[in-house]
Amino acid sequence: MGGNWVSFLVVAAPLVGTVASGCVMGRVYRDHPLDENKVARLQRGVTTKAQVLEMFGPPQEIDARELTAIGIPFEPFLSRRGDKPPVERIVSARWFRYTYSRANALALVLLLFNYAEFDQKNDSLVIFFDGDNRVEDFAFRKGTAELPRFGFLSRSSH
Repeated sequence: MGGNWVSFLVVAAPLVGTVASGCVMGRVYRDHPLDENKVARLQRGVTTKAQVLEMFGPPQEIDARELTAIGIPFEPFLSRRGDKPPVERIVSARWFRYTYSRANALALVLLLFNYAEFDQKNDSLVIFFDGDNRVEDFAFRKGTAELPRFGFLSRSSH
């Protein structure tokens, strides 16, 4: 009877180890790549908000808060007696943020050892608008270029 159990374990253990282990690799793409040629066409003081929307579409984030001065006593903020308070004042900046994300994933599942890795990089474009809805400033960073093409196997050793 004891010999049957040993034979069963000798056959079953490698089979269970094979069935219970695995490897998973994946890639994640979120939103659309940002066209660097369009980013290069942005001009401070020239490009309008409508043109930005036409070039890049709707942004992932918008800050469009306008705080107005209507009904707020301005006397403490005026520099000279007799100055007139502004009718309206924009206190907060308005900006759009565009983001494209790419990621590589790897998981190795073994009977006694598991390993998982997730590498994500982003391309980001932030555009600030002035009171006339023209581009005041912008910043672009292409982080997806730093993502290894084939996951951890293609990483450089530096």
